[in-house]
Amino acid sequence: MTYIIWLIFFSIIFFFCGVLFWTLRSYESLNPEDTSDTEEWICPSCSFNVQVGTECIYCGEKKPVEP
Repeated sequence: MTYIIWLIFFSIIFFFCGVLFWTLRSYESLNPEDTSDTEEWICPSCSFNVQVGTECIYCGEKKPVEP
């Protein structure tokens, strides 16, 4: 009976260590391709400050490609 209690105890400890490892592991830095559509830019045609996306919602101009 005590072996089952120890097994459950260590299983719980192992589970929480796994959760801790999973939440604290570092992620790779985001690629610029992943964040390029979420940064602000000024539309060259109508000067609207586009906050999200790659196309101006007023004039339909595409976001200029950065060199």
